[in-house]
Amino acid sequence: MDEETKRIVCAHEIGHDRLHRDIVKFGAMKEFTLYDMKSKPEYEANIVCSEILLDTDELLEHIYENHYTAEEIAKIMHTDINLVALKVAHLSSIGYKLRKQEFRSDFLK
Repeated sequence: MDEETKRIVCAHEIGHDRLHRDIVKFGAMKEFTLYDMKSKPEYEANIVCSEILLDTDELLEHIYENHYTAEEIAKIMHTDINLVALKVAHLSSIGYKLRKQEFRSDFLK
C-alpha cells in the first residue's frame, strides 16, 4: 500500500472511531461494507477523512484563486482525486458556491 493510500485509510478509520463506535460495539460493522459509499457510515467516515487530510482554506485557494481542476488539486495536495471531489461536494452541501464534482464511490477499494 502506498503512503497516500495509507494516509487515506488511516483518516477514514479515524472517522469510524469518532463517529461509529456504537456500530462497532454492537457488532453491526462488517468488513465487507468498508468503503461502500452507499452506506451512511462509510460516507460519513470519508467526509471525516477529507476534513482531516484536505485543508479547506488551501483547497478553496486552489479553486478560487488558482482555478485549478480537481485533478491538479489532487496532485498538489498529494491525495486521490475522488477525495478532492468528495470534499468539494461536501463543501457545496454546506453552502459554499462550488461546481459539483464527480467522484467514484469505490475509490478506497
